[in-house]
Amino acid sequence: MKGHFLSPVFFRSLKPASTLFSFLVRVFFAVPGILFLVIISCAGTVKGEAGGAGLRASLDRESARLGSTVVLDLSYVLPEGSELAPGPEVKGLEGLTVIDIREEPGRIKVWLLLDRLGSWKTGDLSLAYLDRDGSKQELNTEPVSAIILSNLGEKPEEAQLKPLQGIIPLNPVWLNYLPWIAVPAGILLSAAGLFWWSRRIRGSRAYGIQQDPPHIRAKKQIDTLEAEGLFEKGYVKEFYFRLSEIIRRYLEELRGFPALEYTTQEIAVRVDNEKDRSLIPLLRRIDLVKFSDVIPSQAVKEEEIRMAVSYIQETGNIIDVQAGEIER
Repeated sequence: MKGHFLSPVFFRSLKPASTLFSFLVRVFFAVPGILFLVIISCAGTVKGEAGGAGLRASLDRESARLGSTVVLDLSYVLPEGSELAPGPEVKGLEGLTVIDIREEPGRIKVWLLLDRLGSWKTGDLSLAYLDRDGSKQELNTEPVSAIILSNLGEKPEEAQLKPLQGIIPLNPVWLNYLPWIAVPAGILLSAAGLFWWSRRIRGSRAYGIQQDPPHIRAKKQIDTLEAEGLFEKGYVKEFYFRLSEIIRRYLEELRGFPALEYTTQEIAVRVDNEKDRSLIPLLRRIDLVKFSDVIPSQAVKEEEIRMAVSYIQETGNIIDVQAGEIER
């Protein structure tokens, strides 16, 4: 019988009845080696996950329609002895509309508004933390992106716009009587306009000195709105509609354009200074509550009230200074 024991030559020399025996012998020697490799691999993997600090970012969905929200999930592992910087301090979201940020053990969730067509992408993401010496460090990761879908369907170029009402006849019956109605109606309107103008002139002379300036009026209206407790009673949309009206009316009186009739996008195009541009994210967050099912938390509502009052006070101080210079 030639060949070393357990060699292929040895096993071929055995009778067919010993084939099962040779198979069992090979398995007996091979299984411990395989188990040893698996254990080493698993041990290395666990060690890498436990000892390595890092940051991982992901979105709750890859695509969403314009005007909806996505949740950015930031999972992190800090070095031993480290802690998150106060805030938390997340970079890479500049230029995006942040609705809410919530911190959980080992992760941070950020709610973002998809408020632009085309590509939507964060910057390079980073999370600040304090090492065991108290020095600020950062965990970094790649940006994430989402596909924004049109509200007009998969083929917006083929969408058919439908009128809000039926077709209006081009020649209504009353048009034949318009010349007979126009003259007396014009006289009545002229008389009403003169009467209204005269009362307004008298009223402004009598009460113009006592009238509050726009920023004082807007602040009082916000205080009254909060005192009514609409948000706490569950009337969330009504609360935000009235808050939006107060801010837009103040902006209209301050800048001289019809902000009450403009959309937020039209206001963003119209404003031309840094303080007014800082108001646009707040108006977009208010619009999100007005026109969707989003219900903000009490803390978010109080933060938005603070932002509105801060804008009114900062621009109101400028008005007071200008008025003082005119009086001098």
